[in-house]
Amino acid sequence: MHLKRRSLRQTGARRGERGFTMLLALGVLTLTSVLLGGAYIAVLNDTGLSRNDLNQKRALAAAQAGIQAYNYNLNQNVNYWELCLPASNSTPVTVPGSTDAGVSETYLLKPLIAQTAPSGTTQCSTTNPIGTMIEGAGAGAAAGTFRIASTGTSGNVSRTIVAQYRSPSFLNYVYYTDYETLDPSATPGNPTDCAVHYPNRGSDCLSIQFVTGDSIKGPLHSEDTLLVCGSAVFGRTSADQIEAPAHSNEGNQGCTDSAQMTGTFNSSAPALLPPSTDAQILNVTTSAFHFTGVTTIVLSGAQMSVNGGAYVNDPSNGVVYVSTSATLGCSVTYTPFDPSYSGNAGCGNVSVSGNYSVPLTIASDNDIIINGNLTPTGITLGANPTGTAMLGLIANDFVRVYHPVSGTRGPSGFSCNDPNNNNSPNVTNATGSLTSPYIYAAILAVNHSFIVDNYDCGATLGTLHVFGVIAQLFRGPVGTSGNSGYLKDYNYDDRLATTEPPYFLNPVSAHWTVSRQTECDVAASC
Repeated sequence: MHLKRRSLRQTGARRGERGFTMLLALGVLTLTSVLLGGAYIAVLNDTGLSRNDLNQKRALAAAQAGIQAYNYNLNQNVNYWELCLPASNSTPVTVPGSTDAGVSETYLLKPLIAQTAPSGTTQCSTTNPIGTMIEGAGAGAAAGTFRIASTGTSGNVSRTIVAQYRSPSFLNYVYYTDYETLDPSATPGNPTDCAVHYPNRGSDCLSIQFVTGDSIKGPLHSEDTLLVCGSAVFGRTSADQIEAPAHSNEGNQGCTDSAQMTGTFNSSAPALLPPSTDAQILNVTTSAFHFTGVTTIVLSGAQMSVNGGAYVNDPSNGVVYVSTSATLGCSVTYTPFDPSYSGNAGCGNVSVSGNYSVPLTIASDNDIIINGNLTPTGITLGANPTGTAMLGLIANDFVRVYHPVSGTRGPSGFSCNDPNNNNSPNVTNATGSLTSPYIYAAILAVNHSFIVDNYDCGATLGTLHVFGVIAQLFRGPVGTSGNSGYLKDYNYDDRLATTEPPYFLNPVSAHWTVSRQTECDVAASC
């Protein structure tokens, strides 16, 4: 009896606890729902951020893919940039294999107009790619470069990269040659095997020596073996690269190769080859400074006198070109052993002397003849140049140093009948030879040589001082081992590593490389 009553009381007590359990369950469920909701919202927000971050990365990758695609085309054709492709309104290109969740990466390439392009230029011109794409001297360190913008897109995100392209330049060297031999057209008898590249040069091909007393003060590049007879100095410090396959006395008896390689010798540098013509400079020459036939130019500060006329201001774009007359033609063939200073009036030859205070490039169809000192205005002779004034001399044929002789030639064409009756060695103007001249210029002889007229004739004339660059297809002699002509004092103008005379030419075999790559914060600012 008592046991039964206790059981009923216990059952009633348990029934009274059922409401409390329900409240606890509801509380746990509510808390769990809140936590799950918060987690869902957090994940949802993070998904958007993650997707945007992914698109940012994909857009940048697409922009880089565009630059790589342009690099490929440029490496296949070094003149690809001249085609002004792709046009600024071209269709975006989908990056292969980039589609993800319905979103594809694309890139759009656009050539950027040079900052130094003519006023009003809005797009690259295939008829004037240099003027519209290539930065001129006014661009400072960017001179000689061009830029391509690549805009990559993924989803609603776009990012733009600008790549700046620079090509290896002759202006990186104080001295450049393709062949360390006398030009076939300047060789007596014109032996055809002189054009054969080392090591198969023929016995008639005249090698030219670097001798004791010669100084090549700066980086050097040659595609040929340097012939050294004595202790010529190459380079200023170990930072100057001396790029050539080799240097030796090449088996010449009595010759010792004791070259002083102050610079760092490099026998495996990439090849450089000059263009076939300087005609593209004519495309940027204004009519007022395009002359025909034999021309004489005397420079004076920011002005010049042409053919004895009144001084006029130099061209605003810094370019002068002298062409062969279409009516008169040019029938005179140059030889250093019997040069003509009058010759055919139709030849695109220009004689140059004087001083200059602004950037200037003088180019010619045929020869450039240096018949007086060429210096920046006000410089102390022998001092390193400073400021922005620099001169380019580019000839399709020869760049020559004026050196007339009064003696006649021997029948072989090699020697003078009277080597001491050759000139007026103390005269330093156009009426006689130049004694120890100073030439501050970047010189390029596209198809032939930088050479001294009658280099093998007469007494010594001192030292030929060049501050700048000498680039030539064939090595041109300037004297004969201390018996005639000049010793060499070639000095690199370090300004040419970052800037250049207006529209100076680059090697054709040198591929463009990306020298700088920058992302724009706003595409329009590119």
